[in-house]
Amino acid sequence: MVKIHAIAHTHWDFEWYFTRQEARVQFAFHMDDVFDALENNQLDYYLLDGQMSIIDDYLKAFPEKKAVIQKFVTAGRLFIGPWYTQIDEMVTSGESIVRNLKLGMRLSDALGGSMHVGYLPDSFGQGQDMPKIYNGFGINSTVFWRGFPSENDARYFYWDSNDGSHVLAANIKNGYYAGVEMIEQDDFASLADKIGTKTTATNQVLPVGGDQRAVDFNLKARIQHANEVSDTNDQVIESNYPDFFKALEKEPNLPHFTGEFIDPSDSKIHRGIYSSRYDLKQLYDRLEQEMTYQIEPLMALATHQGIPSKQGLVDEIWQTIARGQAHDSSGGCNSDKTNADIYHRGIVADQLAYSLKDYLLRKLSISIKSDQPIDLFAWNPLPIAINEVREFEVSTQSPHFTLTSVTGQRVPFEVIRQRRENAATLRRNPDEMADEHYFITRIAVQTQIAATDWTGYLIDESTSEIPSQLESAQQISNEHYAITVNNGQINLTTKATDHTYANFITIEDGGDEGDTYDYSPAFSDWLLTLDFKNADTIEMVQGQFVSRLTLNGHWTLPQNLTERQQKKTSGTVGYQLVLQLNHASNLIRFNMTIDNQVLDHRMRLILHTNIKAQSSFADTPFGTIERPVDDPHLQDWQTIGYHEEPTSMRPMIHFANVHEANASWSFITGGMKDFQVIGPDNDQLAITLFRGVGFLGRPDLMRRPSDASGLQTKIVPTPDSQLNSHLTFEGALCFDTTFDAAKLQEAHLCLAQKELYYQEQTINRFTTPLQYFMMNKAQHAVLHAPFVALTDSEVVLSSFANSVDQTGYELRLYNPTDQTISASGKLTFNGQFRIATLDLRGHVIETCASATAEFMLPEFGPGEIRTYGLFPIKSDKK
Repeated sequence: MVKIHAIAHTHWDFEWYFTRQEARVQFAFHMDDVFDALENNQLDYYLLDGQMSIIDDYLKAFPEKKAVIQKFVTAGRLFIGPWYTQIDEMVTSGESIVRNLKLGMRLSDALGGSMHVGYLPDSFGQGQDMPKIYNGFGINSTVFWRGFPSENDARYFYWDSNDGSHVLAANIKNGYYAGVEMIEQDDFASLADKIGTKTTATNQVLPVGGDQRAVDFNLKARIQHANEVSDTNDQVIESNYPDFFKALEKEPNLPHFTGEFIDPSDSKIHRGIYSSRYDLKQLYDRLEQEMTYQIEPLMALATHQGIPSKQGLVDEIWQTIARGQAHDSSGGCNSDKTNADIYHRGIVADQLAYSLKDYLLRKLSISIKSDQPIDLFAWNPLPIAINEVREFEVSTQSPHFTLTSVTGQRVPFEVIRQRRENAATLRRNPDEMADEHYFITRIAVQTQIAATDWTGYLIDESTSEIPSQLESAQQISNEHYAITVNNGQINLTTKATDHTYANFITIEDGGDEGDTYDYSPAFSDWLLTLDFKNADTIEMVQGQFVSRLTLNGHWTLPQNLTERQQKKTSGTVGYQLVLQLNHASNLIRFNMTIDNQVLDHRMRLILHTNIKAQSSFADTPFGTIERPVDDPHLQDWQTIGYHEEPTSMRPMIHFANVHEANASWSFITGGMKDFQVIGPDNDQLAITLFRGVGFLGRPDLMRRPSDASGLQTKIVPTPDSQLNSHLTFEGALCFDTTFDAAKLQEAHLCLAQKELYYQEQTINRFTTPLQYFMMNKAQHAVLHAPFVALTDSEVVLSSFANSVDQTGYELRLYNPTDQTISASGKLTFNGQFRIATLDLRGHVIETCASATAEFMLPEFGPGEIRTYGLFPIKSDKK
C-alpha cells in the first residue's frame, strides 16, 4: 500500500510581478483563514512556505497575533521556517546562505520552533553544497522541485556532499501545486499515477497549495473523496513534511546522488537568469562583501577594543540582503516597480553598512593611544596579516606632503590623482568666496598590517618636496605582467611563461530577444566583436606601486532588434576601460563604465586564453565545481522533453576559471554572475557584463520555445530592465601556472578590503556623511593589540565575526577542494582563549582547548566547513 502524504501549504513569493506591499495586504487576510482552519480543525496542519520574512512583516503590523502563531507552532500544527527567504542557490555566497538560515531559525524558534526541513520548492537550481549547509544547521531533509536531471531515476533519495554530509531529499517533480488537482478535479487516479512515477517508495508526498493560494477548507473532504474513488490500496492522509520524512527514512534502498541540479527536466531552470538585472546583483554582491569582509570583522575588532557591538544594525542589514536574495528578487524576474523596491532597499542597507563602517573606523582611530602623532590610520580587521598596495584619499592644505611611519621611517607613496577644493563659506557669487583652499589627494602605499591590527602615518606638510607621480609610459608592467596597446588591441605578456597573448580582451555585443528570466539570442541576430581601435583617448601611466591603462571611447551599435536585423548602427554606447597593475600582485584589476543607451542586447567581456578547455571551474557557496563546456543534452534536449535549451551559461559567485597543465586563467568578479566558455576551440572565457530586455516574460523564445515564463497570459513590459544608464563593472583577471581555488578566494578577499582607513583632520568635514558629527573617544584607549592571527593556512577564510552570545568570536574556514588539506594553519592569540567547534548556528559542539594561547588546526577533509568559537578568558583584575 502506498501512503500519499497530502500537505497543505501556500507558496508565497513576497514580491514578484507585484510588490511586497501589495502581497502584504493579501497575506494579512490569508492568515485569518489559516487561523480559522486550524482553530476549527478544518486543517490538521499548514505550512507557511518555509520562510520567515512574510511572518516577520505580518507581526510588525499585527503583533497581537504572535500568541496565536506560537500556539499552533508549539502544537505542531503550523510549520514555519527554517529560511528567512527562499534564496537563489546559484549566485548567493555561502555566508549569505548561513545568515539567511540563522535569521530564519532564530525568528521561528522565538515563535515555537523551526521546521527542520530544507524547503526550497521553487529555487532555480540546487547548489551542490546545500547538504553540508543543511547538516550544519541540524537539518537532515530537503524538498525541491527544479533541476533534477532526467537520468536520475528517482523522486526520493539521499543527496550527498563531498564532505560526507547528506540529506534525505524529496524531488516534487510535478511542482509544489500538484495537489491542487485533487481539490479541483475528480480524476484522482491519473494524479496518483503522475506523482508515483520514478519511485517505488511506499510513502509519497502530494503538496496541496500554490502561488498565494487561498486556504483549501475542503481538504479533508477531498482526501476522503480521493480515498473513496481509488481503485488501488493507495491511501491519502493529511500530513506534514517532518512526519513524511520520518516515514520516508524507513524506506529501503533509496539511491544516493551528488552534485548540483540545474537541468530543465521537470520545469524551466532559467540558466539565463544569472545575468538578469545586473544592477541588482552588483548592489547585493557589494553588500555581501561589505558585511562579510569589512563590517563584521571590524565590529569584532572594535568589540575586542571595548567598543560595544551593534548587532541589531548588523542583523537589519542581513535581513535586507536576504530579501534581495530570494529567488525571484535575486533573479530580477519582476515588474519594474518591484525591482525598484528591491534596489531601493539595497541602497538603504548600503547606507547603513557604510555608515557603520565609517563610524567604527573613526571611533577606533580617534581612540588610539600613541606616543607619536598619527594622522592617517589604516586597519586590518581580518585574522590574517596583509602586505599589499592600498589606496588612501587624504586632505591637506598643501599639495606637497610626506608620510612617516609610527617608527619614524619615511614611507614612499605615489599620487594617483589630486584636486583642489575650497572650504570657505558659500556665496551666490563664487568670486566673493574667500580662498580657503585645500587638496584631496589619492595616494598608493605599500601597506603592511598584522592580523586584527592597525598601522599609522604622520602626514608632514612642511615640505616643498613634490610627491612621486605616475608617469606616462608606452606600456604598463609589474613583476607578473606587461600590457601594451597596438592599433586598438590590448596585448598581455605573462612574465612567468614569457608568452604574449595578442588582443587578449575584446567585447562581444549580441541581440537579446529573451526576457527577465532568460537570455535568448535574437531570431535575426548580428553578433559584433568590439575592440578599442577607435578609442578617443588611450592613457598609460606607470608607477612604483600602481600602473594604469585607461581607454575612453564609444561604440556604434544597433539601437534595437529591428536595426540588428537590418545590420544598422544608429545607437551609441560610451565606455571607459581601466586595467590596473599593483606592485607584486598577480591580479589585473578591471574596471569598466558603460553608458548603455541601446535596447535588447547583451554585452560580454571576452578573455582570449589559448586554453582549449573541456571543462570550466567556478566557486560554489563553500566549494568549487567543474562543469563540462557543453551540456550533455545540448543536442537532444527537445527529444527528451527538456523545458529549455541547456545552454552552457554558468553561474559563479566569486570566480570563473579555465585551466590546463601549465596555465590557469581566472576572472574574479565584483557582481557579474554569468560566464560561458566559447570559441571554435573553447579557448575564450566570456563574462557577461549585462543584458537589457524589455519584458518580464516572453513566449516562444529561441532557447525556450514554450509559454512565457512568469505570467502566461499577460505581457508585462519592463523598460527599466533595459538598463539604459551608466553601468560600472569591477573585478580582476588572474593568470597563473596552476589552478588554486583557495588562492583565488584569497584574492577576492583582498579585492574586498577597500577604504579601511581614517584620517584625523579638520580641514575637510565631509569625507564621510558622519564626519560632520561630533564624536567622543572610546572609554578605554585603543592599543596595538592584535588578538588573533591565522598563519600558514591553505584553507579559505570564510568569515570572522562576533559570536552569537557576544562573548567571543566566530571564525569560519573551509576546504574548497575534494582533497584533504593538511596545512590547515595555526591560530595565535594575545592571551588565553577557550577554543570550541561550533555548528553553523553558532552553537558549541565541543571544546577543543579550555585555555590556550595558540592552537594548531587539525587537517581539513574534502569539502569540510569548520567553524571555531574563540572565547577570550578575561582576567578578574579590575
